[in-house]
Amino acid sequence: MRQSTHYAHGRPWIPRADIYETKESVTIVLDLPGVNAEQIDVQCENGLLSIKGERSFTGNDSERQYHRVENMYGTFERYFEIPKTVDSQNVEAIYKDGVLSVVLPKIQKAAPQKITIHFN
Repeated sequence: MRQSTHYAHGRPWIPRADIYETKESVTIVLDLPGVNAEQIDVQCENGLLSIKGERSFTGNDSERQYHRVENMYGTFERYFEIPKTVDSQNVEAIYKDGVLSVVLPKIQKAAPQKITIHFN
């Protein structure tokens, strides 16, 4: 039972994402199993967060005879609009166990300031 695998690698794919918000930040979590951290590019520009990368197919081995390849391989791209309440200069990306977490801290609002009234 041999199945062709040419469709499974080299074709763009879209990693799944969860997005949640706390008082301090907005966090985007992407499942990227099998992707090397060096293959991931995260950028903030013009109100847009882009996450790009590639998961390489390493199964081109003459000793292996694949019966099924269900994982997606190749390049991926995801784009997220950045809320105006986020400090895009201090974004943090953490990659652990095949999961990328991008933490977008919220802008710290200035405390109310007492304005002194001057009178003559």
